[in-house]
Amino acid sequence: MFDQIGKIIFDNEIVATASDFNMGIEVEMHRVNADASLSTSPYPSAIGSQRKNKYIKNDFLQMQTEIITPTTAHSIDAMHYLMQLNDTLRNELAKDEMLWALSMPPVLPEDKSEIPISDVDPEKKEYYRQWSKIHGIESGIPTGVHLNISINQQVLEAVWWNVRNEGTFSEAEMIHHLYEKIVQGFIRYEWLLTYLFGNSPIAEKNFFNDNEGPDHPVRSIRESHFGLGNKLKGDYSSVAHYAQGIQNGIKTGELLNEAEFHGSIRFKKNGKSIDEALKSGVDYIELRMLDLDPTTSVGVRTSTIRFVRMMLTYFMMTPALTESTKMPEFLAEGMYMNENVALENPKSKTQYQAEGQVFLDQLQDFGATIHWGPEYQEVLEMMQNRLDNTNLTPSANLTDHIQNGSLVPYALQIGARYQSRAHRNPNPFKGFADNPEMPVTELKQKLFDKSNQPVEYKE
Repeated sequence: MFDQIGKIIFDNEIVATASDFNMGIEVEMHRVNADASLSTSPYPSAIGSQRKNKYIKNDFLQMQTEIITPTTAHSIDAMHYLMQLNDTLRNELAKDEMLWALSMPPVLPEDKSEIPISDVDPEKKEYYRQWSKIHGIESGIPTGVHLNISINQQVLEAVWWNVRNEGTFSEAEMIHHLYEKIVQGFIRYEWLLTYLFGNSPIAEKNFFNDNEGPDHPVRSIRESHFGLGNKLKGDYSSVAHYAQGIQNGIKTGELLNEAEFHGSIRFKKNGKSIDEALKSGVDYIELRMLDLDPTTSVGVRTSTIRFVRMMLTYFMMTPALTESTKMPEFLAEGMYMNENVALENPKSKTQYQAEGQVFLDQLQDFGATIHWGPEYQEVLEMMQNRLDNTNLTPSANLTDHIQNGSLVPYALQIGARYQSRAHRNPNPFKGFADNPEMPVTELKQKLFDKSNQPVEYKE
């Protein structure tokens, strides 16, 4: 079951450490008015300068907020930050504002050029303007959840200590090998995540031009080719091929810069370009394939994070899914499968159910071998139920709330409920008005009691 790396992790009794990846969470949501129109209210002044606050900021558009948690050593702590920051934002919105809980936006104006681009620094604003001219504002308006994930340093050190004398890898190549296995697994099984968590079945009025969108509810518009940004496909067969693909895209004009690449996953280097990662190793990966979950005020459930962690651990500790020479075709097939699943009817059985069952069985066997706890068994059983009964999937549930071809009534109902709940907080955090550039150590002290403070991630 294990490959060499998995055996090192297992034999060194660091499976629990290996399974608890460092994680930061980004959640995008739109500010909307009580009538479901995009908000024109200014960025909440009590959050502090939108150009300085690194935890709550605007994204591409002025009403498109993004909550960015600190990176934590335990993924559950990132969820704690997310809940506190989400509550902070909601308490500072204008009186008639709320956060839109769906990945697909509310009804857009007929003239989309009326939607204001975010008030960021001049250089970035000019980039946004160029991007919108090329792709159209509607390509950047769907929202979702991004997970920034890195492997625990103790795990990297243990693996390197055991393979350093073999002459197979340099340390950077060893790091790349681990992240490549993980990323390749997610690209191959992205379709399963789309089936299990896809949550954008329809688009509201004026998102599509003329009849260009799907003619029936689907699992995830955002995860299909109708979704985000540029259409350049990432080459995930290696970090080097990924970097070369982006460089070529910039040279041919398909990309304005590296940040414009909107693939499902990004290899990342802290504060530096992907070219730098080729020299010293990737620092983390960014998973970008999760729709917002409207059944929770923060946009993503702990059970979803746990399932992603199970997949991360499995891909890291087991052999590569196919031979390296066959990897490009293998990954291309995974992308093709994801497109098909994204556009399936949410109430229909997926065409890849047999493949999904094989994978869930493999996860079950793997979990039994490394002794996952009952909370993970519960998550596996939840996913098994969704695979067995498509009516239990989020997208199928969401279609039950469609009224006259729209989800606006449902989104307004739950949005108002989440706002009301946030306003019940007797002591909402107010510290960003005076200190939007607050360091993580201070933020942690102000948001949490000493007994439940998150464990900081050490770079």
